[in-house]
This record gives sequence, structure tokens and C-alpha cells, in this order.
Amino acid sequence: MPKGPSLRLGLSRLQSTRHPLTSARRFIHTSLPCSTCVTLPLYDILTSSGFSNDTRHAAASGVDPRNLLKTRLVEQLDMLLLQSRSPPARVWSQYLELLHFVDPKDILLETHQRVLRHCVPPALQLRLSAARRMRAGHDPRHPHIYESRLQTVIRNIKATGAQPTLEDYHVILKQFAAVGHYIGAAHVYEELATSNIHPEPKTYGLLLQSLAHRLTLACPVSRRPQLVRQITRICRDILAEMWDRCIPFSSANLDLAVRILKETADEEGFAHLMKIGYGIDLNYPDRAPVGSTQHQGSVATDVLGKVLPNPQPFSTAALNTTIDMLGRFGNVSKLVQTFEVLIHPLPSQANQHFSQSFDDEDDDYGVSNPASTQSYRAPHATPNTTTYNLLLRHISRAGHGPLARHYLQQAYRFDRVSDRANRSEMINLPNQVPAPHFGVNRGTILPVFGLANRTKDMELMRWVEYIIRQTMRRKRNDIMYYSVIAVQLATEPSKPTDQLPPTPNSSSQNTAQRETLKRHRPVDPSAAVFAVDLDAPWVPPHAKKFNIYKHLQILHHDLEELESFYKEVSNVTSRTTQRIKERLGRRVWAGKDIYLLHENRRKVVSRQTWSAIVGFKRFNEKHQSLGTRSRMHGRQTLPHMRPNFVPGRRLSSAALVYQTRRGRHT
Repeated sequence: MPKGPSLRLGLSRLQSTRHPLTSARRFIHTSLPCSTCVTLPLYDILTSSGFSNDTRHAAASGVDPRNLLKTRLVEQLDMLLLQSRSPPARVWSQYLELLHFVDPKDILLETHQRVLRHCVPPALQLRLSAARRMRAGHDPRHPHIYESRLQTVIRNIKATGAQPTLEDYHVILKQFAAVGHYIGAAHVYEELATSNIHPEPKTYGLLLQSLAHRLTLACPVSRRPQLVRQITRICRDILAEMWDRCIPFSSANLDLAVRILKETADEEGFAHLMKIGYGIDLNYPDRAPVGSTQHQGSVATDVLGKVLPNPQPFSTAALNTTIDMLGRFGNVSKLVQTFEVLIHPLPSQANQHFSQSFDDEDDDYGVSNPASTQSYRAPHATPNTTTYNLLLRHISRAGHGPLARHYLQQAYRFDRVSDRANRSEMINLPNQVPAPHFGVNRGTILPVFGLANRTKDMELMRWVEYIIRQTMRRKRNDIMYYSVIAVQLATEPSKPTDQLPPTPNSSSQNTAQRETLKRHRPVDPSAAVFAVDLDAPWVPPHAKKFNIYKHLQILHHDLEELESFYKEVSNVTSRTTQRIKERLGRRVWAGKDIYLLHENRRKVVSRQTWSAIVGFKRFNEKHQSLGTRSRMHGRQTLPHMRPNFVPGRRLSSAALVYQTRRGRHT
């Protein structure tokens, strides 16, 4: 390696690995506790251990009793190791008893390796106990309470003249990952690298698992920033190490790395992860990563000819993760750029019109244009509802009203395109039809309305209200259209099993209910870290098939949410409109100028002109009884300024009353 492993993983900068130094005097004796013992002859030890008969027989036959003792201890240890549920404490005590009489180098290597796997409790048990200690406020210096056992076995393996295998180190890394002992895992990787053992993707996956699990455990608030900095630094070094060693990224490792970087908000580390994991340079997403040349359909190599690991397939889930991470960083420009490139990549023929070199000497010396000799197609994926929801959420939080309006309009049109494509496939029913993956819902519109409400942008607020009305109208039309098709399918004599409507007692409804409970159940972050399979290869996602009854259920759910949301939007819009009228009305009544959009200037207007502009009217003959029946004074003479008054819609604002005492007396 070009650098030492300890430097690459940042172990030399971890202050928590050093023992604290103190200059204070010690007034208490701190030596280890000891007990008095008496040395007994070997004959007495064998007699007390139950070997008296064998000892007499061995002495009569001239056999060394030590060999007999060694054989018996090895047999007992082997019997414990063969049992599937042997207590780890008993295995360890039997192993120590064997080491008292036998040198470690005289024990078989396989015995040491089996003891390494059975002398500690299972990883799941340690994970639960470590989490309980952390929640109780105990932050031990050694998170793994059996770390000394693992170190002893590794030393004994080296004493035999052999080197621990990669699987032996994986056992230790799995134990450390279960308790979030990331510093110990980094030390194990350091020892593994110094032993010239080439790591595998699973090795780095266990390292990332220990980092991700430590972030989910409890930690004092004062130490949290330091912990995040250490884990971020080690995660960066691991990614750089994998890039230097050309270690391919598995889907599990990508998932763990994204979890870490999402928690630490490390933009530089995430950019490096996208480069080595998916072959995407976020600075230039429409070209191959800098320093590598990748030909379409061939193996990627760097400028020195070294074969680089193949990137993982870029899926819709990866696109959603990328959009979410870039939105968390707050870089709206890079967010929009990446979104546009990854969903609308340039065609492969477009590379012939671009040049990667702008040096005039290339033409003088006959250097060919790289753009004409190679083609590159950036990874891309099809967006779904979650993609646009995440994009609009982060753009709205950043306060970009024009971009939020543009992408909401784009989502609104994409919804119609997706539905028309789905309707064209209805002629293939009852055969299998691909399921649609996009539809505008409440989560798509809510961020844009929140932005309009915060900035009091009435134009955007009324436009969002219009979009909601149009979306509800189209949802009702879709429900009518698909309901007719569902009735036609139900009346046909032969129906496929996957298109049958669920009955109350069917198992499909029970399965759907269980899946709904799982979705609403809170996700344990610690369990999600260990839910990934580090040994499983990448499997393409299963293509979902269209189920018309499930589609109708989703349409009804979206329509109910939009109807309740529209009522809230109408109330907020009317209330905001009324408050603006009140604020401007107070300026008019005080003789101050106001800005008139149709005249594009500020101007002092009369009260009558202002009442005509905003559409207010006085009491007419039919409402005189209201004024004589209730004599209100001051602020309550204005109905729209009463406490708890909810105004009507903007179209009915002409029915509101705007009068004063002076106007009533005249």
C-alpha cells in the first residue's frame, strides 16, 4: 500500500485509544489481587482430576502421565466444541485448563480456530447487551467485554507458526460490529494489512457495519461531535482504501456507507462514494469520472491501465438516495443538475459533438479527438413518486419558489403521461401489465404550499390551490375509468388469480394487512444495519405487475388525502388574503400610499376606490336588521376582524362587509 494502514484509517489520531495520563499521586495500592497457592505434585493433580485409575495404569505400563493428561483435556475440549450449544464460559475455562499443561504451539491449529468461534457468546446476544449498557449510561473503555479472549486465541494461533486466516479475522470483525467497537475493528484491519492478507468486500462491509452500528447506539451529547468526526474520517479512509485496492462495491456495502454518510452529512465522502460505487462524478455527472476511461460495455480502467471495479447498477432507489443526500447538503444547483442528468442522460451519439481536450497542439500533431473514439452513457434511472417528493421537499426548504413551481408542474404532467401509458396497456388485460410507479399525491404538493405559506406568495398559493383542484378532478376520472374495467374483469368467466378482488377471508388481504403493519411499525436503526446480507450478490429488483384493485385502492386513498388537504389550503388562502386586505386597508384609512399592480406604482387611493378594488360592500336593505339587533363597537363593527372569524373563499369576498362608524352614520 502507498500508505500505512494506521494512517489511512486515522488510528494515529484517535485519542480515545490512548490511556489517560495523570500526574496525581496514588494513595491507594492498585496492584492486581492475588491469592496464596501451594505447589502440589503432578500425581496429586491427576488424582484430584479423576485420573487416579488411569495414572496407576499408565505408571504400570511406563506411559508419561503428562501425555495422558493432555489427551484427556483435548478430548474434553473437542467434545465441548462438537456440541452446538456449549456455554462459551465452559469452553473458555476448558481451553485455559489445557493451556496450563500444554504449550500453545503443541495444540492443533484447527482447535485454536474452533475455540475462537465458540469462546464468546453469539453476536446477536452481545448486540442486545451492549445496547442496554449504552442506554443505561455506561460507556465502557472496552465495548467488547470478551476482547481479551479473542486476542489470546490469535496470539496462540501465531505461536503455532501459522497465520490467522481471513475468516478468523472476519469472526472478530463480526463480534466488534455487533457492539459498535469501531476502533477495535480498525485495529483488526491494521493487523490484517500488516499480515499481507488481502481483504475482501465482506471485510470492508464488516468495518462499515461497526461504524454504522456505533452511530445508532446511545452516546453522551458532549461526545457526539467527536464521535461523528472520528467515524467520518475512518469511513473516508475505508472508501479511499477500496478505491486504491480496486475492491468492488457490493450493494450491502453501498447501503452501509450511505447510512453512515447520511448521519454524518459528509458531502465529500458521499461524492467519493458515488464515484467508486456507481461511476458517477457529481461535479460532472454526464461524463466518466476523472482519472478513468470507461468504454461502453467494457471494463473500466484508469489512466495507468489499472482495472477498476465495476460499478453497481444504478436503480430508482439509488436515484432517490442521491436526491435525498444532495438535498440534505443544501446545494440546490448540484441537486437540480444531478436530477436532470440522471433521469435524462445524453444519447451515446451526442459524444461526437463534444471534445474533452481544448489544446490546439492536438490538431497540430494529429492527436485524435477522444470524443470521436469512445462513447460514454451516464447511469440513469426512471423517477417515481418518491423521487419528485424528495426533490420538491428539499427545493422548497431552500426557498426556491420558481424551481418548486416548475417541478410541481413537471410532476403534474408526468402523472398524466404515466396514466395514459398505463391506459394503453389495458388492452392486454387480463394478461400481466407493468405497474405504474408515479402519481401525484398530497406529499408532492405539500412542500410547495408550505413554501408559499411561509413567504406569503399569494400567486403561488392560488396556483397550488388550482393544481389540487385539477388533480382531484383527474383522480375522480381515473377512479371511474378503472372501476368500469374492474367490473368487466369481474364479470368474465375466467379470471387470473392475481386479478381477483380480495375477499374478507382471503390470505392476500391478511398479507396486505401484515405489510401495512410493518410499514407503520417504527424501524429500529440498529436492526436495519444488520439486516443487510454481506455475502449476498446483487439481485435486480422484481418487476411489479399491475393489479387494478390495488390501483383503485391507491387512487381512493390519494383522493381522500387531497380532499382534506384542499379544505386546509382553502382556509389558509382565504385567511392570508383577508389579512393582506386588512393590512392594506389600514394604510388606506390612514391616508398612506399602496402599491397597485395594474398601475405599477405606489399611489394614495380613497376609501371608496379601495372598497371597489377589493370587492367589499356595505350593508344593504336585507342586512339592516343585523346592525340594529347587535350594537357592536370598535373593532367588532368589522365582521372580518372578529376573533375566530373564518372568511370565505376569495371569489365570495364581495359578500364581506367593510364599513366604519362614519360610514354607518352617513
